[in-house]
Amino acid sequence: MSCDKIENLRKTEYKVAFLLSKNGILNAKELQKILNVDKATIYRNIKHLLKKEIIREIKNSEGVGFYELNCTIHNPLHPHFECKICKKIYCLKPLAADDVLNLIKYSDFEVENIKIKFEGVCDECKKK
Repeated sequence: MSCDKIENLRKTEYKVAFLLSKNGILNAKELQKILNVDKATIYRNIKHLLKKEIIREIKNSEGVGFYELNCTIHNPLHPHFECKICKKIYCLKPLAADDVLNLIKYSDFEVENIKIKFEGVCDECKKK
C-alpha cells in the first residue's frame, strides 16, 4: 500500500489499514473474522487508527460502525449507501470537485465536512 499515513503502524494496525485499502469498507465483526483476533484487539486498533485519522468511521442507522481508509489520494471522500434491510454500508463513486463546491454553496456556515448517505435496498437483499 502506498499511502504515507500507514508507515510506522503497529502490526495489527497495519493489517487493519491494509484490509480496508483492499476491501473498501468493513465493520469490526468482519475485520475480526478476517484477522482471526479477539474483539478487544479489533476495537483497540480501530480506536488508535481513528485517533491517528488513518481510517474514517461511517455509522449505519443502528449505530454499527463501518470503517474505511482515510486517504484523500487513494480513497477520497465519497457518498455511501445503506441497505434498509441488511444495514450494510456500501461506498459509492467519489463526487467531482465541482459537485462538492456546489453543495457547500447551500450554507452560509463554514463547512468543514460533508457526509452524504443514500438509503434503499442493496442488490443482495433484492434477490431474496
